[in-house]
Amino acid sequence: MSKKEEPSVKDSLMFKIITLGDSGVGKTSIINRYTKDIFYDNNSSTLGINQIIKEIYINEQKVQIKLIDNCGQEKYRSLAKAYLKNTDACFFIFALNDKDSFDNIKIWMNLFNENQNINEIPHILLGNKSDLKEQIEKSLIDEFANNNNIKYIKTSTKDKTNINEAVEDLCKLVYKKNIFKQTKY
Repeated sequence: MSKKEEPSVKDSLMFKIITLGDSGVGKTSIINRYTKDIFYDNNSSTLGINQIIKEIYINEQKVQIKLIDNCGQEKYRSLAKAYLKNTDACFFIFALNDKDSFDNIKIWMNLFNENQNINEIPHILLGNKSDLKEQIEKSLIDEFANNNNIKYIKTSTKDKTNINEAVEDLCKLVYKKNIFKQTKY
């Protein structure tokens, strides 16, 4: 697409995608790997909420993705509620080397569902840190994903496994939902 044919900013869509999960599961790392293609071994914990915007194209349509990095600490969960109300999609993230973070996904899903109807908003479950020794049986993850009707993707920000694919899959789900809404009579 040439510069002249490129859609203007007003023609672009914006998708707000929030990341939910315990502190230390790699939410910030996923966002940094996707938006800046960088990885730091020791990220400090996010305090509050951070947002990064990246522009992509889906079916030749300009889309601005606002990735919302929510801290995972319990004392800041009330901040997440304010951002959940206008969210277009969600990543529920746990660390494959941290069983507690997997067990707490249900808490994050309940928090999300208090503010949005989880069945109406595209969401994907990410098991991050696949480069480390996994402590959660695949059968437990598969059962959870099946029981909650959620797509599961195994990721690693360190070796960049499935990071771009996960974000692009979620964006395509949001895009499809938005196109369907626009064509409904």
